[in-house]
Amino acid sequence: MAIYVFNKGEQEHIPFVYQSIKEHNISRFGWSWFDDANLLELTHKNWKDLTKDEIEVKSKSNFLLNIKEGDWIVHINVPSYGRCVAGKVAKTYFFDNDSTVVDFRHCLELEEESIVEFNRNDNEVHPLISRKLKLRGRYWKIYAENEFFESIEKIKSENKLDKLSDTKGVFYLKNEIEPIFEEITNKIQKTHPEKKLEYLICDIFKKIPNVTETYVNGSGWGTDFGADVIVKYNSGLGILNLQHEETLVIQVKSYTGHHNDINSVNQIKTAINRFKADCGLLITTAKSTEKLEQKIEELSNEIKKPVELIAGGDVAKFLLKFQHGLLYDL
Repeated sequence: MAIYVFNKGEQEHIPFVYQSIKEHNISRFGWSWFDDANLLELTHKNWKDLTKDEIEVKSKSNFLLNIKEGDWIVHINVPSYGRCVAGKVAKTYFFDNDSTVVDFRHCLELEEESIVEFNRNDNEVHPLISRKLKLRGRYWKIYAENEFFESIEKIKSENKLDKLSDTKGVFYLKNEIEPIFEEITNKIQKTHPEKKLEYLICDIFKKIPNVTETYVNGSGWGTDFGADVIVKYNSGLGILNLQHEETLVIQVKSYTGHHNDINSVNQIKTAINRFKADCGLLITTAKSTEKLEQKIEELSNEIKKPVELIAGGDVAKFLLKFQHGLLYDL
């Protein structure tokens, strides 16, 4: 029995991969963008007879033929950053012959009752597994089996975060609504450029439970030392002396398009060191990119502290969850 972790691929493929698991129990992997990418056929060809594309497909994805029934697959950052979908393999590799599918035509069937969705940083997830569910390439394996299955059992026993239990109507409703969140984020960016966005984020954090203090810091790089907003919050148990205050530093970017600026992650590192912070957060109105997420994962692993991301449509969700009163009254 083996545990495989699949990278999410490009951002535009995530809804298709997630929907495939949700509706058909089919796990998908990329590097399969043309009709002759079937690994079962390529395996019978000599390397010298392969085309350039076939060589690339085989070198990047031939490991899929080693996955057996009973193995587990975990898709990271699906359906969104930090979330994962996992399931046990019920049927080994097959190729999707539908030529209208642009990519992710390498398929494995999962046991429906085994499929679970969770946040890799949730309390039910063992810290070792949480660390191993960070970006490490197009795929990798987890060898800590006991910790993995302990985490899966806790997630299921808590009966939470298993979004795959949504009704079909709710699932489609979420898909229909998702673009609206991106549109709202665009409106936020338009009405709150630069410093105004920092003050908005500061106000939102004031509404979050256990936050004791939040303020906008400095007026620019060199004066804020990488921290646009600083948040103090209580952690631990609220009895006797078992509760203590921690510090979160936030880098805020009022951007459009896709966020390719990884220097903002370096600024978070500077801020964590400067303010002796316990964790860091990048909030950007632009859409997330693979390069950005990779850099965040690398920093978190390097400094051994949590560093997270809220990007694109998730910015709107964040505002609506904690500061909806700004926009409407019920």
